[in-house]
Amino acid sequence: MEYELTTEELAFLRSQGLGPDDVFDARWMSQARWFREIKEAGKTVALGNPCRKAGHRLRSRKGHCVQCDTKILAFAGRYDLKQYLYVAGSLSARLIKIGVCKDLLQRIRQICAERHGDARDWEVIYAVEIDRAGEIEDRILSRLGRYAIDSHYWKNGFLQQSIELRRCSISHAMEAMTAEIDGKECYLAINWRDKSAYEFK
Repeated sequence: MEYELTTEELAFLRSQGLGPDDVFDARWMSQARWFREIKEAGKTVALGNPCRKAGHRLRSRKGHCVQCDTKILAFAGRYDLKQYLYVAGSLSARLIKIGVCKDLLQRIRQICAERHGDARDWEVIYAVEIDRAGEIEDRILSRLGRYAIDSHYWKNGFLQQSIELRRCSISHAMEAMTAEIDGKECYLAINWRDKSAYEFK
């Protein structure tokens, strides 16, 4: 992999405490395939298509440019921290969103402002505080992979791809959530008694 990387890319990796062995070659794969295989390979960064902003090729496991925003790698390093794992819903877009965050109120304001799924009426329907929330989030999204949609949102003036949206019912989302957190120690933060409005067909 070292010979596939530019001098600039190698220098960037060194600055982040990483090396060529931490890079997964995703250049000739579909996004869905390399999203799955990079985790199976245990790699931290993907070598992919150039980003729109500056032509960088190094991307996070979720497809974001790590050279434009190094905070993304810091976030990836917090993959196993205790955070809130949540299920949110939008009635106007008829979409479900699975995500993780440290501050539920701040996150719901953010995704409404950024119009994820072109919606501003997101509500957190269910949330638990749990260890390794980022890892569990990925497994839940994988379970709901058949319901994934192609969607984008604006963040800091740049168009980003949203990979956490699912066109499914709240029941399907909760089944996937329950399957992944069952038996794990967690703190229940939010649990709407009546979720029927989000039983999208």
